[in-house]
Amino acid sequence: MKLKIWFNYSSILNEDLSPDNPLFWSQPTPISCDIVRIVGIFLCIAAVFGILLNGALVYSFIRYKALRRSSNIYVMFIAIIGLIASCTILPLTGISSVYCKWLYKRIGCQMSAALAFIYGCSSSYLLCVVSLSRCYIIIRPLNANTVTVTKSVIISCFAIFLAFVWSMLPIIGWNEYIMEGARTSCCINWYDRRLSYVSFTFFLFIFVYFIPLVILIVSNTITLSGLKRMREKIKHGVNTSLSRKRIEMERRIVKSIIITTCGFIFTWSPYAAALFVSAFQGKDYAIPPLATFLCACFAKSSIIWIPLLHIGTSTQFQFNFVNLTTVNNQVESNKMENEALKTPLMTHINDGSVIVRTATLLAKKSEF
Repeated sequence: MKLKIWFNYSSILNEDLSPDNPLFWSQPTPISCDIVRIVGIFLCIAAVFGILLNGALVYSFIRYKALRRSSNIYVMFIAIIGLIASCTILPLTGISSVYCKWLYKRIGCQMSAALAFIYGCSSSYLLCVVSLSRCYIIIRPLNANTVTVTKSVIISCFAIFLAFVWSMLPIIGWNEYIMEGARTSCCINWYDRRLSYVSFTFFLFIFVYFIPLVILIVSNTITLSGLKRMREKIKHGVNTSLSRKRIEMERRIVKSIIITTCGFIFTWSPYAAALFVSAFQGKDYAIPPLATFLCACFAKSSIIWIPLLHIGTSTQFQFNFVNLTTVNNQVESNKMENEALKTPLMTHINDGSVIVRTATLLAKKSEF
């Protein structure tokens, strides 16, 4: 028995309904509503976690000046866009999935798809930029001071502007935003075989996915090789442009960037591959709508995984957001106890533990 892997989209497309007809946007999902509803509940939960995680990153960047470094500026912008996406994309798709149909008409579809486009595209470009900046610092360590926070902000804004331009092209006529096969989320029209539609999908795959993927792999490989050579030189007593502490710091930063990048690639690659294959196969030989729907939801879950991976691997974030908060809380607690007992503060610090911990943290901070 031959396994059927393709799906004929013509069987679920109503040619009598055009996007200009309000009934077009209220069609129920053609796949199992129970499955779609379960995924919708997951997306609603993911929206809450996305708000908390991205909000924690944004708060930490605002609260702690030590985090506002050039290498973290790009992650800060990803977190800001992720926070916006968590408040819009995930709830819109999640609630529509719970009701098994798109609820927000044409304007909601265009807004949701454009925001998802901006998030995915800008995240791809920003991860490329941060990888290239670390690569430049390792290759040209004497020019590290030229990578400033101001320049990083300007480059980040340009990357987001470029993503915004890409997201506006379907609205002005090069391709269009339409409901996906499950009819509870929106993306570009990838099943239309007209040249303008296929060409947009092709350029999108090349300039938003493939080229950034190559840049990420090459730049991070060069960076890791450079750090490895420097560590080998230090082991053999050869002087290098960077100190041992600085090399270890760069290694931790690069490790965090690579893990975050791998998470982004892992979540977006299935969706990119599904759309690319379906676009060139045509609507008569496309990937089934349930598969593309699950790939799309998995890609949108990067809103959670990117900040989660960064928080879990960045020692700078853990130091400034977690450790200092613990010390501050303990100091405040000791102050309250001493005021209540009207005794000197030092009598309530067991073996000077707070002073030791604070001094240790301040010493660690000098590494950054």
